[in-house]
Amino acid sequence: MYFTKVRENFDNQDLYEINGLKFILNSLTEQVPATTPELLRLAAEWISSEIKIECDKLLTEEDKGAILIAAVSLQSGIPFGMARWYPNQLADQISEIFSCEYVKEGTLYISGIEKNDRVVIIDDVISTGGTMIGLIRSIEKIGATIIDIIVLAEKIEYNGVQRIKTETGHDVRSLIKVSVKGEKSQVLDAITG
Repeated sequence: MYFTKVRENFDNQDLYEINGLKFILNSLTEQVPATTPELLRLAAEWISSEIKIECDKLLTEEDKGAILIAAVSLQSGIPFGMARWYPNQLADQISEIFSCEYVKEGTLYISGIEKNDRVVIIDDVISTGGTMIGLIRSIEKIGATIIDIIVLAEKIEYNGVQRIKTETGHDVRSLIKVSVKGEKSQVLDAITG
């Protein structure tokens, strides 16, 4: 099934450190080695199978989530919006300041989400939760409704999912729970479809 290959992509992988936080060297999020169409398709199928509630739009941020959400949109037939790291200069664009594991402070600019949209947020990996908190706050400013949040993988040591729940009240569904405390990543749990 699709989850096996995607799970393997996160398990027993080399880790590298930036500013005291560990990143998983893998094909889906770091393109090392290059992402294959098959792996991207399997990840998109898995996430699409987890969208259980009817929604109007998907949303992610453009850095690492963009590739994945495009594939999920093609698979599911659901349109998507994007949180960009730079403004498009439109007067009514919503912005939200955020911080994450590789940016101390940045700004997200939301495109494609409108008031009253029912939104599923999709992302590749949750670490500290900072980007997701920025996405949630942006959607709330717009007046749209978050009906689900699905991430492919969660680095459990950084407690991002709990931080998101504490600061926003929203639950995050992680398909893969991975530990980054050793020299290599270790998948601890995965939803099997």
